[in-house]
Amino acid sequence: MIKAAVVGASGYIGGELVRLLAMHPEVEISAVTSRRYSGKKIHKVHPHLRGLNLRFTDSYSFDADVVFLAVPHGTSMRIIEDYMGSAKIIDLSADFRVSPSLYEEYYGGHLKPELIDEFVYGLPEIHREEIKKAELIANPGCNATAVILALYPFRGEVDEAIVDLKVSSSAGGRRENVASIHPERSHVVRVYKPFHHRHEAEIKQETGINAQFTVHSIDLVRGLLATIYFKMNTNEKELYKKYFPYLKEPFVRIVKEKGGMQRLPDPKYVIGSNFIDIGFTYDERNQRVILFSALDNLIKGGAGQAVQNMNIAFGLDETLGLSYLPVYPV
Repeated sequence: MIKAAVVGASGYIGGELVRLLAMHPEVEISAVTSRRYSGKKIHKVHPHLRGLNLRFTDSYSFDADVVFLAVPHGTSMRIIEDYMGSAKIIDLSADFRVSPSLYEEYYGGHLKPELIDEFVYGLPEIHREEIKKAELIANPGCNATAVILALYPFRGEVDEAIVDLKVSSSAGGRRENVASIHPERSHVVRVYKPFHHRHEAEIKQETGINAQFTVHSIDLVRGLLATIYFKMNTNEKELYKKYFPYLKEPFVRIVKEKGGMQRLPDPKYVIGSNFIDIGFTYDERNQRVILFSALDNLIKGGAGQAVQNMNIAFGLDETLGLSYLPVYPV
């Protein structure tokens, strides 16, 4: 059995990690940490996890084969050396995802820039072979995962793309602020970040494409949809060929239907799963490619992808503990 510890388990991503790991046939959860809730049973913070015999601890000394760092951005770089060498580390923050120069441009100063190159970028569909040998894995951001996997087949052919992102409230984490309370958050289509979103750095690094984000907060609890535009002289048949390599990927579904309720990706139909749905269309008149990408930000955009990375890094079937179909209706 793999002993797994979740550092920062009181957040939404932390809660999803505990839920997924508790159902994983090859994992024993050895510790769940939270300074704020130390000593409390886990269901006091995550009521849906009632029945799990787990309590939060503020001790960071534990026996683990893999440590998941589900902590806020800027925290992992301060604590990372406490765990290096004792276990494989999967970091779900942005601290080690991009090169020092890109980090400086999008986030500011880094406390441990010399460690960044030791991390493998944990997007299995692109870096599976590197993940197999990795001791340190940087889990991608949810927006970045959606956009990279949609754009990756076009690397080297496209220089620039416009990305419209509609994201749910859980993507902002479990922070307490006025903007997140129900009267303010409900029924909104709020422009959250009109340009220079931090996840652009990951797309630039992984695809070479300058993907310019505009992010909207919308009235969903979980899930996101990316709509991506760029110019190209092509056709729908050629676009479909671009995605042929994904047909063998266990968690990528190509959604392109002529009829029915879901003709193109919609986050409603991936919730509760590790799937990413990708679709496309082509505007011949304007020679414009339009791509669509939907995922559950807490699973394929977070905890599920982290478990997928763990499976690969420990030589397990990468679908183990993740073969759940989406929940519907939601």
